Amino acid sequence: MRIAFPIILLLAACSHEEPFTAPGDPLDEPLSPAIPVRLTYADGGPTAPTWTHDGDSVVYSYLRRGGGFAVEQEGCIAILPATGGTIRREICSRSVFQTQAGDFFDFPALSPGGRLAFFHDGQPAAEGTGAEAILVAPFDAPSTYTLVRTFPFQADVFYVAPASLSWLDDSRLVFIGIAEEPYAPCEGCDPFLVRYGRAVLVADPSAPGAVSVVPGTQFATSVTAGESPDVIYYTLANDSRIYRQALSTGEITTAHDFGAPAIARDVSYSGGRLVAIAGGSVLTYPDDIGVIQAPNLGGTPYVLVPGSGQAQVVPVPEAMWFRRPALSPDGTRIAAEGAHLQITEIRDEGGGIVGYDTVPGASSIWRLSAP
Repeated sequence: MRIAFPIILLLAACSHEEPFTAPGDPLDEPLSPAIPVRLTYADGGPTAPTWTHDGDSVVYSYLRRGGGFAVEQEGCIAILPATGGTIRREICSRSVFQTQAGDFFDFPALSPGGRLAFFHDGQPAAEGTGAEAILVAPFDAPSTYTLVRTFPFQADVFYVAPASLSWLDDSRLVFIGIAEEPYAPCEGCDPFLVRYGRAVLVADPSAPGAVSVVPGTQFATSVTAGESPDVIYYTLANDSRIYRQALSTGEITTAHDFGAPAIARDVSYSGGRLVAIAGGSVLTYPDDIGVIQAPNLGGTPYVLVPGSGQAQVVPVPEAMWFRRPALSPDGTRIAAEGAHLQITEIRDEGGGIVGYDTVPGASSIWRLSAP
């Protein structure tokens, strides 16, 4: 039942000689303190949150709109207090390159020693290179960047982009290599390109251009550094398990199995725990090369201790899905992309309703409590 409250208008005298001014003090708390906390409100689909190593701030990418031609559609990295409020710092194209030319930054990742890695799409980061690349720079001096790997490039397959950037230590990056595959939904249908996770790749910023494919990770959909620089956790397409691999020996074990028909994805490790997404909606395509999985629309976050056999559901608002969760350094809080669900009607040619479709709306960054 909806309760209508009376609207009370308060009228007060004002001087027309004094212009209205915005408060000068920045906010240091969210608009609503309720748990879970919505941290971002601006348009632009903020994505890929991570944490500073002191757990004090959340770092994420977002699309900055307006402000004239020079900053129109500029993808930036923001540093926001973990409690919410006002952005403390932005890393945008203007602070990295001499000119701004429609650049986008995504998948920020911080190393133990304070280095920032991110994916850049825009103007060439170095003369004669492609417009898309993984860059690494000191967190406090992003303009002194190093180009690690440009895209696209040919390895075991043709890789077009990265995802799930994570640091193994201060000298190595691990990430998902994204490939493309034409897919036809039926015989005689026009094919379309599906971007999907192909394998886990490792790169060394001190050896630009060099990447290695981690064996046993074909069709990987997410990856995270584990409890040591020798350990990774990852998920595979259309698979309910989270895998653990020791890089030095290649030994692979199962860290957790959600059980079919759940599909595990978006795994992240910190503070001795894992967070991952299961349930919700995932687009998979049976193909000649195997089952390929497109980026997921979101689902329910779970927290677990690797090898414990139990996963706890993270309390979230009803009718919401989450993606790309990241645990705080102590493993007690989660930053994630969250979106309210929208129910849309599916109608036939005559206008009759034949079904309903559930899709997420615009995303925001949320802070959740890890059980």
